[in-house]
Amino acid sequence: MKVRKLIKALLAASIVAGVGLSPAAAADKVKIGLVLKTMTTPYWQAMIAGAQDVARENDVDLVMLAPPTEDAVEQQINMFQDVLSQNPAVMIFAPTQPPTAINIMEKAKAQKVPVVLVDTPMPEGFDDYATFVGMDNMAIGRVGGEALAKVLKKGDKVILLEGAPGNPTNTERCNGAEEVLKAAGMVIAARQPTYNDRERAFSVTQNILQGQSDIAGAFGADFDKQLGAKRAFTQSGKDVPIVGVYATDEVLRGLLNGELYASVHINSYDIGQQAVKAALDVIAGKDVPKRLFVDAMVVTKDNAQAVLDQAAKYAR
Repeated sequence: MKVRKLIKALLAASIVAGVGLSPAAAADKVKIGLVLKTMTTPYWQAMIAGAQDVARENDVDLVMLAPPTEDAVEQQINMFQDVLSQNPAVMIFAPTQPPTAINIMEKAKAQKVPVVLVDTPMPEGFDDYATFVGMDNMAIGRVGGEALAKVLKKGDKVILLEGAPGNPTNTERCNGAEEVLKAAGMVIAARQPTYNDRERAFSVTQNILQGQSDIAGAFGADFDKQLGAKRAFTQSGKDVPIVGVYATDEVLRGLLNGELYASVHINSYDIGQQAVKAALDVIAGKDVPKRLFVDAMVVTKDNAQAVLDQAAKYAR
């Protein structure tokens, strides 16, 4: 399923970039650039699906690029430059490392191309963008921390797993979780980066457990961290609640069969839809709020099937 989604996403990107379109037809379309962190995970594939659906409805030429992995920072910047050189009316951009993206954002401004940010905002104080569409990551972390705190007691040790240093999305989620867990009386035994890699999340968690076998719970800033940590706890003979962010099909099945406890789910399809709609509003000269947040929800065994059924509608 993942491979089929990716192939179709890449094929669609090639088609709208001009393959199969006559020069006259392409010239008649509004061109919007879309540069994401990657196209290879369910989160980003659902976002692409939402963006493509709105683009089709509005006859938009959607030019999409993304590196193969989320740690390919320089490659993503080069891709942004490539799409920008095609003179889009608006760029939609999910910066992997926002501080590194400042120069390219300034190039877009100099070229008078507005930028709609998705998923990850730019550093505080940088305001040269049209709007941000995504989620309040601190709030998501707090929701995840609250869900975990409900099944723990004061004094319990918890670990936090985030992404690569410099990735504010994961950092802010862990900040929110840590804030709530500390307030509830939990002890943060360790907080470590796992570089958006499931195997790294597994090995980091395994190393922590070798030194502290009394860990009572974990928060992972995304699904790979949750699943990697779960494997490490299982191999150590421990069954503890682990809360992650974004309920993939794999996570949802884990919730349904009782292997996982909870996930803070984000509908990234909605982010893709809202981003293209916001870009069209910018092109039309409409007032657009500086921040547009999508809703997040806690998914457990009780409501996982409903979310799984909804996700099936977005399958490509």
